[in-house]
Amino acid sequence: MNILSCLRLAASLLLALLATADLSAQNARIVEWVEDAPLSDDTRIALGYPVPIPVDTPLPFDGFRSYSGLHMRHQDLAISTPWVHPVEIGQTRAGRTIWLYQLGDEDLETVDGLPEHAMLTNGGIHAREWQSPEVATGIIELLALAPDDNHLISYLRDNANILVLPVLNVDGFLQTQRYPQLNWLGTDLNDPETSPRDGRMRRKNMLGADENLQTQNDHLFGVDLNRNNPPYWANNPNRSSDDNRSIVHHGAGPQSEPEIQALDAAAQLGPIEKLSMYTDMHSYSQVHFWSRNFNERLSRLTDRLLSVFSNHHQAFPAGKNYWFSNWRNLPTGTGIGSTDEFFTSTYQVPSWTLEIEPSNGASYHSPLPGAGADYGGLVRNSHDGFILPDSEVQRVRTELAQTFAVAYYRQAGPPSISAVRLIDEQTGAVVFEAEWDKVDALNRQLHVYQIQPLQLGRDYLSWIAWDKPMRWRTDGQVSVLPGLGSYTLGFQHAVTLGGSELETSFGPIEWLNMPWEAPSGYHQYRDDAVRFELLIPASAENGDRVGDSTLATLGISAYDMTGYRSDADPASVARWQRGAWGGYEDTDGNRDTDLGGVDATISFEVTSNDLGDPFVVEPGTSAMWYDVSRNGEGFMLEIISADRALVYWFTYDTEGNQDWYFGDGEIRGNQILFQDMMKVSGGVFGPGWNAENVDSEAVGSAIFTFSSCDSGVMNWTIDRDGGALRQGRMNVSRLTRVMGLACTNQPQLPELPEKQLSGAWYDPARSGEGFTIEILSNHEILAFWFSYDTLGNRRWFFGIGEFVDEKIIFEEMLTTEGGVFGEDFDPDAVEAIPWGSMELELGCSEGIVRFEPQEAGFPAGSMNLSRLTQLQGLDCNN
Repeated sequence: MNILSCLRLAASLLLALLATADLSAQNARIVEWVEDAPLSDDTRIALGYPVPIPVDTPLPFDGFRSYSGLHMRHQDLAISTPWVHPVEIGQTRAGRTIWLYQLGDEDLETVDGLPEHAMLTNGGIHAREWQSPEVATGIIELLALAPDDNHLISYLRDNANILVLPVLNVDGFLQTQRYPQLNWLGTDLNDPETSPRDGRMRRKNMLGADENLQTQNDHLFGVDLNRNNPPYWANNPNRSSDDNRSIVHHGAGPQSEPEIQALDAAAQLGPIEKLSMYTDMHSYSQVHFWSRNFNERLSRLTDRLLSVFSNHHQAFPAGKNYWFSNWRNLPTGTGIGSTDEFFTSTYQVPSWTLEIEPSNGASYHSPLPGAGADYGGLVRNSHDGFILPDSEVQRVRTELAQTFAVAYYRQAGPPSISAVRLIDEQTGAVVFEAEWDKVDALNRQLHVYQIQPLQLGRDYLSWIAWDKPMRWRTDGQVSVLPGLGSYTLGFQHAVTLGGSELETSFGPIEWLNMPWEAPSGYHQYRDDAVRFELLIPASAENGDRVGDSTLATLGISAYDMTGYRSDADPASVARWQRGAWGGYEDTDGNRDTDLGGVDATISFEVTSNDLGDPFVVEPGTSAMWYDVSRNGEGFMLEIISADRALVYWFTYDTEGNQDWYFGDGEIRGNQILFQDMMKVSGGVFGPGWNAENVDSEAVGSAIFTFSSCDSGVMNWTIDRDGGALRQGRMNVSRLTRVMGLACTNQPQLPELPEKQLSGAWYDPARSGEGFTIEILSNHEILAFWFSYDTLGNRRWFFGIGEFVDEKIIFEEMLTTEGGVFGEDFDPDAVEAIPWGSMELELGCSEGIVRFEPQEAGFPAGSMNLSRLTQLQGLDCNN
C-alpha cells in the first residue's frame, strides 16, 4: 500500500470515529412515520395521511410499487410489447444491475430514414424520492401500452429514441423500501432535529454503509449522486461537501460513482450526438431547476421547452404549476455538481432537474401551503413532502407521463414540409406533386413532377404534408394543445410570382384526420396534412402576368402543436447541433434564430391557356409497366373497375433472389393508391403445398401517378417487413398493350374473341400463387406465374405464348437471376434463363394449366384454374 492510500485509509477511519463521537453526543434515535401521533411523541412523526408502503406488484395502482414490482413491470413490457428494449448500462456500488429502457422501434431512424433524436429521462437518483421511479415507469407504460393512435404516440414510437432510466440509485432505493416507515433523527450534521436520515429518508448511495438500519456508525455515509458531476464538482461549499457524513457529500472525485458512470453510458446510447433533451426527476418542490451556460441559444430554447412543459401540465383538471426561472434571470457558469449541469455544459442539450409535487409553499404555488399540507397533511416535519400520499400516485404518474410525451414530441425536431400535391377538382387528377427525398442525414433533395400546368380560372385542391403531426384535437375538433396559445394554430399561404403575390382565391383550411394520402387523407400521421381549395382567377391582370407559361411559388407557414414553426427550407435537415437547431432556416434563410418561417421552396408552372382535362386512369391502363433504367423487374397492372386495380410487382430481394409483391389499390383520378403491398409466404412448388402454411402480410405501400397513357411515376415504401426502411421512386413506362383496351389517342387494332381471357387466374386449392395473362394487341400472349421453389422461396416465371388450336402454348418459360432490390439494381446483371414450358386451356371462368419445368428440383404437373380477375372493359361470354 502506498503512502497516499494509507493517508486515505486513516482519514476514513478518523471520520468514522468522529461520526461515532458526534452521534453519541446527540439525541440520536430511530423514529417512525405514522398517520397520527401526539406532537409530544419524539419517536413518531405524524403525516396526517396513511404512510405509503411499497407493494410487490408490477401493475399500476394508486400507490407505490416496490423495486421488484417496478422491475418486473419493465421487463414484462419488454417481452410483451415491441416498444420497450432493456439495456444493462452499469452496476451500483453493491454490484446490482442498473437498467435503461429504450422506448420506440429499434432502428434509430425516422420513418423517412433520418437519424432519430434522443431524449434521456433519469429517475431515482435520490433514493427517498419515490415519485420519480413511478413517473419513469408511467412513461414506459404510456409508450408501451397506449393504442396506436396514428398521432402523437405513434409518431414518438416511430421517430424518437426515448431513453428512460427508472432507478439509478438502486442500492439506496432498496434501503428506503426496506424501512418504509423508519429513519434516524437527531444525527444530521446541520439540522439534527429536523432532517431525518437513512432508512425511508436515505438520499445518497450506499458507499460505506451497510443495509442494517440499526448500524448507527455508518448510516450517514454515502455519496449524493447529484453532487458527483463535472464541471462544477466541489465548487459550492454551501451545497456540496467533502464530508462523507454530509447529505450533500460530493464523493472522492467527479463521476467517481459507478451509478453516475452508468448515467453517462445511458446518454451514449442516443447516440450522444443525437441527444436533444435530458431530465433528472426528483421530488419535491414542484419546480424546474436548470442552469445556464454561455450558449444563449441553448438557454432560450430550454426556457421555451420548460414553458411548453409547465403550461401543458397545468392545463390538466388537477394541473400543477411547475415554476422555473426565466433564462435572463439565471447566472451563467455556476453550479453545484448536479447531473443537469453536466448535460447542459458537456452535451449542450436542454437539461433540467424536475422536482415533482408536492409544492414547496412558495408564493408562485399559492394557494398551496406546501409539502404534505398540499394533501391535508400535518407537516410535523417538512420532509413529509418526500412522502406523496398513495391517493396521488396514479394521477402524478400518468399525467406527467403525458406531459413528457409532449416534450419529447417537441425535441424530436421542428416540422418541415415533406410533400405537396395539387389536384384538379373536376377530374381528381394530380397535376403537380413535389416531395422531399432524403439524400443523407443532413440533406434532402426536392423531387418535382408536373403533369399539367395550373390553368387560370380552374379549381384545384392543395394538399400539404409535414413530417410530423401538426394539430391537436378535442372532441374530434382541431384545437390548441392544452396549455398552449392560439398562435400555434397559425397558418399562412400565398402564391407569388416575381416576388409579389399573385391574385389567388383560397378556400378554408382543413386539417386531415382520415388515413391514406391526398387529397382527403393524411400522409403518415393524423393531422400531418392540410388541404384547401386554390383558384388563380382568369383576371386580366393575372393573364398579363402569367402569359403562356410561367413559374409561380407557393409559400406556406404553419406551427406544430407546441409552437415550432415550419422549417423554411427542408433541403437542410433540422437537427440538434452544438446546443441549438442546425439546418433550421427562417423566412430570410437565417439558421441561427431557431424560429422557422415561410417555406417558399415549391414552384409550379401556371398558364393562361385552356389545356382541357388532365389524363385519368382508364381501362387501357391495364398493362405491363417498367422503369426503362431497371429492365429486369416491373409490374403487371390490372384495372378491375372504375375505382379498383391490382398490381403484381416482380422484383428481387436485397440478396439477389427473385421476389414478388402484390396489392389491391384504389383509383383516384390519375393515381392508383396501394395502401398495403402484400408479401405471401409459406407456399412451395408442387405437391408439397399445404394451405395452412400460407400467410400474407402487409410490408409497404405504393402509389402510381400517370401523366398519360404511356408514362407515369411510382413511389414505393417497404417499411413493415421487420428490416430497415426502404423507399424509392421509379419513372414507369408502358411495355404492353392489352388487346381490346386501347388507351386515349392509341389506335384501335384488330381483335380476337380470346381477348376476354386477359386477367388473373389461380387454383383455389393453392391460394397464394397464380398467373396473370395478357392477350396482347399484337396477338401474342404474355404470362407471369407468381409462385415459389420447393424450399418456399418466392419465384416468378414468365413467357410469350401463342394460340395453337384452343390452347395457349408457351414453348419457353423463363426465369431470371442477377437482379438486386433497390439502389444496387444493375440491369446489365440481370439474365433471363430457361425454366421450362407451359400450356393453358382457358374458358371464361375455368381452365387448366400444364407445365414441364427444366430447372432442377421442379416437378412437372398440372392445376385446375379459376378466374380471379376480369379486366374492366373486357366482358367474357362463353
